[in-house]
Amino acid sequence: VKVRSALQEERPISMKEDVVSIQYIPLETTDSCLISNLLNLQVTTDYMFMYNGKTEEVLQFDRKGKFIRRVGRQGNGPGEYSMISELAVDDSNKELSIFQYGGDALVYSYDGSFLRNDTTVKQAGGMYVFADGKRALKGLVMKPFEQAPWAGALQQADGLLLKSKSLFPQGLSQDVCFMKEICFSPSTEGVLLFTACNDTVAGIYANGIEPAYVLKRENPTEYYVDIANINKFRDNTVETDQIIGVYDLFESPHYLYLRLYKGDAIFIQRFDKKTGELKSQRIPDDYLECSAAIPGGNVIGMDNDIDGGIPFWPEYVMADGGRAQVVNADILLALREKGYLKQAPDVLNIGDEANPVVILYKFKR
Repeated sequence: VKVRSALQEERPISMKEDVVSIQYIPLETTDSCLISNLLNLQVTTDYMFMYNGKTEEVLQFDRKGKFIRRVGRQGNGPGEYSMISELAVDDSNKELSIFQYGGDALVYSYDGSFLRNDTTVKQAGGMYVFADGKRALKGLVMKPFEQAPWAGALQQADGLLLKSKSLFPQGLSQDVCFMKEICFSPSTEGVLLFTACNDTVAGIYANGIEPAYVLKRENPTEYYVDIANINKFRDNTVETDQIIGVYDLFESPHYLYLRLYKGDAIFIQRFDKKTGELKSQRIPDDYLECSAAIPGGNVIGMDNDIDGGIPFWPEYVMADGGRAQVVNADILLALREKGYLKQAPDVLNIGDEANPVVILYKFKR
């Protein structure tokens, strides 16, 4: 994937070529379920589970947006969690896993009952469950050195680790190796795994781990070593205006989508998996100014040319292979103040105190 050369020519990318339908789900707003800082979303066949970072709560809604319950609670007792890193679902067995920094994952049923501690995933910060029960694990990044020895791994349902991948560059001593960030992006085909210190995107599949893509960022050789060196973690010279970084990526059945940055500019690139065509488009500064953060709370994406809704960048995977995006009232107001959303669906007209709207995308097969 010739990332750097594609940045030289801007070519419009159309949602119409890939997205079949869009569903908008306003979340019920009551005093029991106010969401101010959504950090993770898991969409199953029947439910939506959300981690609200500000209140450190896990909330459960149905697929129509009706609030059902809080799942578990903070504390030190059985079934209580402390610092949450991520959520994961096993839709076949109707189980929700809450991953913690430095502790077991806690497993709950979809009815909110605490089932067990999962002691087999202590080094993981997230998970994706395949149809055959195997699990792709995301490495847990903690500062400075308490972290998994791998970026991603494949595990049997009984906890046996089958394969793992670190993605560290050659020539870096093990005592300073640090995964600054891990992009762990599930799809219907598998999980894409990426870290900044390597141009290879690995694929975790039910039958193993193998290279999926090589992003030809063509950064200086020393960058890949320095970015993974804990001693240079806060060294601003590691990244310059000529460095191409990757915020995140995801797959649809037909395309690989990338969100990149070079200097102050952010780009969307879309790679056609069948033809090899690569399109690149710079994101308007307005979208950056309307956004709160990456990841989460942002509309740093490409224009919605289907129904005039918010810019397209669905960060979250759905159990049926679609993708999900979340937008809150503050971002909607900011977009409107800049002149956007004049033709947007009425469902995006929500009050200032309303909970976010979840947006579900279905792709062409």
